[in-house]
Amino acid sequence: MQSNSAAVLVRGFVNLVVSQVSVRLINFALNLVTARLLTPEAYGLASVQFHLLNTGIVFLSREGLKRACQRIQKDERVHPQKVLALGCLCIPLGACITAIVCSTTLWRMNMKEPDAQFHATAVAMQGFAAFVELCCGPLYILAKVQLADAVVAVAEGAATIAKGALTLLLLKKSSMPVPIALSWAQVAYGGVTMAIYLAYYVPGFCKWMLSMPSDSFCLSKQVVLGPYQPPGSGSQDSKSELRRRRLQGSQHAAGQAAEVQRQQRAAAADDFLLDSRSLALCWRFLLQAIVHLAQTEGSKIVMALCQSSYNQGVYGLVTNLGSLVVRTIFFPVEEAAFRAFSRPSGKDVEADKKQKIQILAILVRISGLTGLLAAAFGPSYTYVLLRLMYGQKWSSTEAPAALACYCGYICLLAVNGCTEAYVNAVADTRQLSKSIRWQTVFSAAQVILSFALVWRLGAIGLILADSANMVMRISYSWHFIKSAVPGLRITAWAPSFVSCCAATAAAVALRLSKARFVDQYLSQKAGQGAFSQDVVCHVSIGVAVLMSMLITMLLAEQSLRLDTKQLMAHSRQHLD
Repeated sequence: MQSNSAAVLVRGFVNLVVSQVSVRLINFALNLVTARLLTPEAYGLASVQFHLLNTGIVFLSREGLKRACQRIQKDERVHPQKVLALGCLCIPLGACITAIVCSTTLWRMNMKEPDAQFHATAVAMQGFAAFVELCCGPLYILAKVQLADAVVAVAEGAATIAKGALTLLLLKKSSMPVPIALSWAQVAYGGVTMAIYLAYYVPGFCKWMLSMPSDSFCLSKQVVLGPYQPPGSGSQDSKSELRRRRLQGSQHAAGQAAEVQRQQRAAAADDFLLDSRSLALCWRFLLQAIVHLAQTEGSKIVMALCQSSYNQGVYGLVTNLGSLVVRTIFFPVEEAAFRAFSRPSGKDVEADKKQKIQILAILVRISGLTGLLAAAFGPSYTYVLLRLMYGQKWSSTEAPAALACYCGYICLLAVNGCTEAYVNAVADTRQLSKSIRWQTVFSAAQVILSFALVWRLGAIGLILADSANMVMRISYSWHFIKSAVPGLRITAWAPSFVSCCAATAAAVALRLSKARFVDQYLSQKAGQGAFSQDVVCHVSIGVAVLMSMLITMLLAEQSLRLDTKQLMAHSRQHLD
């Protein structure tokens, strides 16, 4: 029986949000303390250069394989042996990528600089940490495919705590150079991640190896990961054997020998763990991962190439803080939507397609409303936020203005995540290849625009280039969706006119409040006591405006409320 797409969406979103909130809040708290300890130059090394190195290796090595494994599922009964076989490819692939990335980084490094030796050692340690994390990549992919979000959350949360705690310990209690301290913390992250995945999965493999009579291996009372059977045994192979016996019996019929041989080859092909179709799909998603990495991290690459360590630190702080909402809320929405849209259709294909479009419409409208809130409220409170949380050292930089610009960028990020999840989930092989070609064009345009704007506008220029890239990606996704659903109007998915007017009025009111309380304080250079009083007044006005805007949106979006209620009721029926 096929899963209902709405039920998969709701269950996946709840699990992912719970896991992401815990991990991101821990990571945010540790980054907050670390940023207070480090100078902008040192923070730029951690948040831009080392982040690019580690993220590039891990993301390129396993993201394409993960997406491909999620797409090849035929039904609810996931086959771990095939997932693990494909997932194991991330280890040799990761070794090659690690060698290439680290060698290129060391080759570009100026060894005549005073701290070049420490930086070179740190680069090698970062590459080693990434490879350690990739060694448990097959188990990570298996957990993602089987929706075992609990083990992923535990692994990420424990590894994040270990990394942050070790970073603070080494920075405060030792005289170790900053690059080496940060790299040891990253090694700890990879080691803890591997230890948790092995501790979770190894007992199940041992059960199978000891031939214990079990239909599935279960490593906790709450999470059953599904059947683990070696090739040549189990339900899938029994079906294949049954097909072979039937085909052998039909060989006695005259004139059917050629057809029997063809069907035998088709049946045998299903038994291969690394069949050509799966490998081709992995290759396409790997190419897409390369393009996606260029789109998401292209700005940091440009920043690392063109700007000083000080500007890198400012941009790193802005993106880490601004992406907190994106990674905590919008990323789980994108992941859950991809799972829901990837589920195979039931008997009524048209009804299933209609339901997926309805889910997408709801997600886009909710994401748009959330983005409106961020764009209306964020720019007026960025200085206050940075001053209270990171201190005057950071609030006196370009960070408040860049973070204000990032608040408007959040709206585009939210909408693009939902639309691209649908495209990646339902597109066939030809359409995926076409999408990759267009995404490559968008990435090239983004890089060119980033180089052009970063010299004039700094971090703000990079955010504007990212925004232009998002607009292009959303336009392509909309074109794809509209071709699949003729007669679809963009106004049907956009926030209502009343909601847009409410957001505009709120932005104007908060801008006036900021001019009265924050800008006036900065111009007078008053003491800390005056700043506290102005902040209280400014925040109080913001709370009142927020409540008014939420009530207005709630009344204006009646059709969205009705559609969401129907979706939730439909999902509860299938969850029960």
